[in-house]
Amino acid sequence: MNYIIHAHHLCKIFPVEKDLVSSYRFLRDIFTPYPNHVGTFTALENIEIEVMRGERVGLIGDNGAGKTTLLKVIAGLYKPNKGTLSVNGTVTLLAGLGIGMLEELSVRENTILYGVIYGVARGEMVRNLDEILAWAELQDFAAAKLKTLSSGMKTRLAFSASRYIDSDIHLYDEVSTAGDKNFIQKCEAVFESYKSTNKTFIVASHSLDFVKTFCTKALWLHKGRQVGFGDVDTILAQYQETQAK
Repeated sequence: MNYIIHAHHLCKIFPVEKDLVSSYRFLRDIFTPYPNHVGTFTALENIEIEVMRGERVGLIGDNGAGKTTLLKVIAGLYKPNKGTLSVNGTVTLLAGLGIGMLEELSVRENTILYGVIYGVARGEMVRNLDEILAWAELQDFAAAKLKTLSSGMKTRLAFSASRYIDSDIHLYDEVSTAGDKNFIQKCEAVFESYKSTNKTFIVASHSLDFVKTFCTKALWLHKGRQVGFGDVDTILAQYQETQAK
């Protein structure tokens, strides 16, 4: 099989302290021989998916469904507690555009840094710096400190730089392409260009329109459980039906 991601009975469980942190609890723990009681929270339970190379999967569900946790497990940031996970390729997790950029550095320095953080060679970022800034419409701000840019300008910069990230598997966690009409159209063109590649995408998004337009499959999670996985139109229709009730 040419799958690039395969999860079988995948589970992720986190320990949870049931007591609130307080001075009283701190003193109690000092003077009592009994340890603080700890419970568990099951963030993912029996996830069963097989993603083929080149597929684009939309990850949908309400807040707290387990979308971010699943992306972090696939990226290797969390280890599953039960089940198995096979990932056959290089992975990049984009959990919010601009994470890793430093306010006191210049736009030019941040652009290079951002690429290096995500595995792009420094030389490649330097060679493509002018194009990255021009795409983001920030060529006149190369020497400016990042902190002088608006949030929208920072988003444009990070998205533009992210186009040079080269991995087999791209994981997006609520990466927003919100902005003015021109920027949205440019972002849509970038995602459209990805369709002609053999790259695999798993995108957690609340934008069902984006999922329907970009993705070939959808994975629906609810409170850590897998509700549906398959054809994007079929899964979206099932999900929207429950939202309408």
